[in-house]
Amino acid sequence: MIPLDENIAATPHRIERTEIPTRRITVYFDGPTPQDALILEYAATPSEAWEFTTAAVHAGLLVTVDGRVGPELRRLPCRSLWH
Repeated sequence: MIPLDENIAATPHRIERTEIPTRRITVYFDGPTPQDALILEYAATPSEAWEFTTAAVHAGLLVTVDGRVGPELRRLPCRSLWH
């Protein structure tokens, strides 16, 4: 979990509150059969979630976004593209 205490520096720079992932993105990929479907989940900031979802839906993917972010979720790959 990322500390929110202003006195704690997790990196050489302070963590910006806008950089804390508060959204879970779930991306659904169809497979040749229903058993082969692929579901991927990622953690993202609100702005990353918005940008990624807009692009993914435009590309024809099914995407959901909610606030159920857990410590097991990986950050959105190439998140700088969506920010």
